[in-house]
Amino acid sequence: MKCCEDHPHKNMPETEVQPKKEANPSGQFTFTFSIDKILTYGLVALIIGTIIVGYSVVSNKNKTPTVSNSTNANVQGATQTNTDDMASHHGGGTGNKKFEPLPQGSVAPEFSLPSTIGRNISLSDYKGKHVFLFFNEGVMCAPCWQEISRFERYKDDFENLNAVIVPISVDDQPTWDPILKEERITTPILIDTDRKVTSLYKALGTPSSMHDDRAGHTYIHINTDGKIHSSADFPNMNVPTNELLQHVEQTQT
Repeated sequence: MKCCEDHPHKNMPETEVQPKKEANPSGQFTFTFSIDKILTYGLVALIIGTIIVGYSVVSNKNKTPTVSNSTNANVQGATQTNTDDMASHHGGGTGNKKFEPLPQGSVAPEFSLPSTIGRNISLSDYKGKHVFLFFNEGVMCAPCWQEISRFERYKDDFENLNAVIVPISVDDQPTWDPILKEERITTPILIDTDRKVTSLYKALGTPSSMHDDRAGHTYIHINTDGKIHSSADFPNMNVPTNELLQHVEQTQT
């Protein structure tokens, strides 16, 4: 059988099938993007974004407020007025509190107080030495007793400069005992429960004080002649020990 030869479409020419174009609906447009165009647009957007961010940073920097410290005090007869987080926590440096110390060059008032070593200590016990009376807030102020604890590591340095630190607080012996044990503090802390000595040296209700019936963070330097050399109140509740040592060294040169 030659059915295939007799197929009626055998000799028909082959035709190319063209894809049918779909007409765009009315009102719609077709956009064609090349890779080059996409990269170009992306680069332009990146440049514009960089300029905007840079301007924003510069603008904010120019608007940053500046903090002015009216006094940059150390232990040289001035009140430190700048504040920080610790100062705000203790209420120091705020309100209308003022530090009005005893006049420089005046004779330091004599006193005798019980201490955490079980005996009374008098100012006259340190005659001929540089004495730093450290009126502090007491056990409620961690920076205060941490500062006292640091003194332990510098005892020899103070002794070599003929100087001594005398902490004074209104807290009694039982209140101090746990901290003394934990911090291994052997430095005698004088106990001024009736506030007479603290008041006598004008250390109550200073800018560094959280409570008007307590001292805050005040140092009184009594020189070897028993006279007031300088006084300073520190609302930031911190005085680096090396600054105290440097202060004594400067008074001896």
